Amino acid sequence: MKQSNDLFELISSLTRSEKRYFILSSRLQSGSKIYVSLFKALEKQSDYDEKKFKSRYKNEKFINNYAFNKKNLYDLLMKTLTAYGYSSTVDGQLHAMIAECRILFNKALYKKYFRAIAKAKLFAYKHERYGYLIQILDMEKIIIPKEMIHKQKSDEIMKEVKTAAKKTIEFFKYSSLAGTLLNNYRHYGLTRGSEHTAMLDSLSSEGIMSSPEKPQSCRAQEAFYRVKEISSGIKADSEATYSALVNRYKVVINNPYPFKNYLLHYPADIMFSLAECCINLNRTDEALSYLNEIEKILLNDKYNLEDFDIYKGYLNFRIFLKKGDIQKASKLIPSLENILVTYKDKLQIDTELSILYHVLVCRVEEKSYLKALEACNRLMSHPLLAKRADYETYSRILNLVIHFELKNYELLKYLLVRTYRYLCKHEKLFKTEQLIIDFIRKLQKVKNDDDLNFNFNKMETKLAKLKNDKYEKNAFEYFDLHKWVASKLRQV
Repeated sequence: MKQSNDLFELISSLTRSEKRYFILSSRLQSGSKIYVSLFKALEKQSDYDEKKFKSRYKNEKFINNYAFNKKNLYDLLMKTLTAYGYSSTVDGQLHAMIAECRILFNKALYKKYFRAIAKAKLFAYKHERYGYLIQILDMEKIIIPKEMIHKQKSDEIMKEVKTAAKKTIEFFKYSSLAGTLLNNYRHYGLTRGSEHTAMLDSLSSEGIMSSPEKPQSCRAQEAFYRVKEISSGIKADSEATYSALVNRYKVVINNPYPFKNYLLHYPADIMFSLAECCINLNRTDEALSYLNEIEKILLNDKYNLEDFDIYKGYLNFRIFLKKGDIQKASKLIPSLENILVTYKDKLQIDTELSILYHVLVCRVEEKSYLKALEACNRLMSHPLLAKRADYETYSRILNLVIHFELKNYELLKYLLVRTYRYLCKHEKLFKTEQLIIDFIRKLQKVKNDDDLNFNFNKMETKLAKLKNDKYEKNAFEYFDLHKWVASKLRQV
């Protein structure tokens, strides 16, 4: 194993019960137990510096041939974790069933082999594990019961294989379409024009999306509504998004077996999305009820609560922002920043950038402009910000607002030109963005309060009109410029 923190990070991630299971398992093994000593030494470390670690434990046996001992321990831990609780999962049970079929076949116990194959097939069908099903069917066709006509049975098996393959391909088509829409969202953000909307409508209503009755499996049905959810979300149609999410949830709850034991906890994931959608719809009490329900489900299923802790804090923060309770939202920022550090390598990039962006919005809304500038610089220097062009665009817009509020007029002249060029180059210069750039440029030349008041009044009228525009209203989902201008009017 290369010199890295992989082993230390793996040990640090273990739960108390996983560590106990590893130690108990090691007692059943014969031979040298050097790896146990290494495990216990690494377990005690709060952080890992290999040079210091080797110096501290230079007299321990595991330091001799350290690279080998590290790799050995890593491999043993992975085997132990694979065995830990795996037999109770759907995939684990299918592996065991397939292994049982192989053993019975190798021992020529064909009657029992046929019964085991039939049992495995039913289990795979029930849970819609079509990849495993094809493997089981491949095993079944090797030998056919004597009482059956060979050609007839072979034809039946081939028909089952084709059906399983068709359902698998269908599901992946929906998943691929969902991926296409997500990439579209990351590049363009919320729709701001008729061409973009027409393209979304085409993707989400034609071909395999032409009817919800077409999906031939429960997983495909869920994926169908996932596509609808993403498409509606890009158009900022929260009601349609909510409807699609409810349909997704119904499919999963009414057909639990196909969604069991996946890396993703489907019911909890959908309810997180429902909670976020309810925040957008200003139904914050309903959002909170989903969060409470998620916690109960995850605790009942003995599921890892790390993701829940991340999203619970973030969504509570979003709820306070939506309610306009900026002080309460601001108090949650330190815990969000702690999440960004603690789960740095575990956060999805969309979640990380969303947290950073909404912290920036909160700082602007609480009028803490120096802290807002710090938040803005942190977001704009993020190496993956370009993956979310919408956040990059609005971090630049908010950067103008912040420097205007801080009266950094000389710097603002440079930033206005730079922001304008960026928006033009990336085709993000819509009416609202053009308006705010022109407005801030004019404000630098204002010489008295009357002129200032006149400009803010004029700006508020224009923004109110854009806020009702079919496409421009989506700009206000990122930051309510109309609200900011109205607050400035009250100060003038």
